[in-house]
Amino acid sequence: MRIAFFVNAFPMMSEAFIANSAAALMEQGHQVDIFGLGNVEPTGLSVPEVSGLGLAEAAVNARWPKAAAERWLNVPSALAGMMRRHGPASPLRLSPGTYRRSLADLSAIYQAASLPADGAYDILHCQFAPLAEYVIKHRRAGFLKGRIVVNFRGYDISEVIRSEGEHVYDHIWPEAEGYIANCEFFRQRAISIGCPADRIRVVGSGIRLGSFPFQPKPDVSPDGPRFLLVGRLIERKGFHIALQALAQYARNSHQRIHVDIVGDGPMRPKLERLAGEYGLGESAHFHGALSHAAIAEFLKTCDVLLAPSMTCSNGSQDGPVNTVKEAMAIGRPVVATRHGGISELVVDGETGVLCPEGDVDALEEAVHRIFRLRPDWPRMLARARAYVEDTYALARTTGDLLQVYETVLNPTVADPDKNVRLSKEPIRHDC
Repeated sequence: MRIAFFVNAFPMMSEAFIANSAAALMEQGHQVDIFGLGNVEPTGLSVPEVSGLGLAEAAVNARWPKAAAERWLNVPSALAGMMRRHGPASPLRLSPGTYRRSLADLSAIYQAASLPADGAYDILHCQFAPLAEYVIKHRRAGFLKGRIVVNFRGYDISEVIRSEGEHVYDHIWPEAEGYIANCEFFRQRAISIGCPADRIRVVGSGIRLGSFPFQPKPDVSPDGPRFLLVGRLIERKGFHIALQALAQYARNSHQRIHVDIVGDGPMRPKLERLAGEYGLGESAHFHGALSHAAIAEFLKTCDVLLAPSMTCSNGSQDGPVNTVKEAMAIGRPVVATRHGGISELVVDGETGVLCPEGDVDALEEAVHRIFRLRPDWPRMLARARAYVEDTYALARTTGDLLQVYETVLNPTVADPDKNVRLSKEPIRHDC
């Protein structure tokens, strides 16, 4: 099968799931090409296990000047590149009726110049829903051929809808042949704004279980519990709530604690200031963005992973957080919030502990609770590992993804039982 992945940029340190998915498909004999259409600077490959496949080197990222004047100055060279790839008549395909605003801001020209001369694929997989607008236009213009699959992963089904309105994807519903959500929560959200219910399936983001072997710690760190926070340093991750809750926990439990924060982002200066104000100055350590392998090492040394995601002011929400899957795989207790798709991953009292989002006192109590459950950790951690193996192992999610592709390519022979959901039902609990 010939597959094109469309992303904002590749590789991105925070998007290991893209690299893992592409590599897994390639390892099964499929061709995967990756195109970055978002005019974003790649931040690097975080999955060393796939480096030998040359994904980063083969990816094509369309870039154009941010300033309008410079963008116009570079149009002749972009058009020349497009004609070299697609023929001297290719500029005639840039119809205003097809491209509209992406022709007005010239992004269509720069994107088309980055697409291959042979743009024929079996599957055109838009890894984030806003990219579908570009792919649909390029397919109409003949720069791309293939069946379109659109993924909803998080910001695209929460933040984008809040800012652009519930009709933002109306132009996609008649055009794409298939849709994917990374959790049932986002699947239902997509259906509520018009996505055809019989064409959207749940396929989780898979993880490489070999990189996260099950290794529960025999005991809590002797010099005090070690907590780990991993993610972009943005409001949605709720790290500002976590720092205050952990400071309260340290005071009320009369324990010394250690907090490792892995990730980077615009909130880092504020979070560093808050750590000092809350009395965590010597206990909290900010490590910046790290590779997948480095994150695995932090998971091995921590006692508890915190995932305090929250709906932020712009409406953005998380799906099932990949670092939570990795912590559950490796055998670390998880404290998380009832937020977005997290409740499909963490079952309160069974595979971790949940609390309301955005609530400092509730998060502190959840930390106390996870330690009160210490005698039950062996059973809890084993159950969590089993669930991740059964639901998010890369082989499983790749199989689910290929079933979606096959259904899109051969809709008349699709199994109707798979029209609602391809991933296994999560463990249910009143949460």
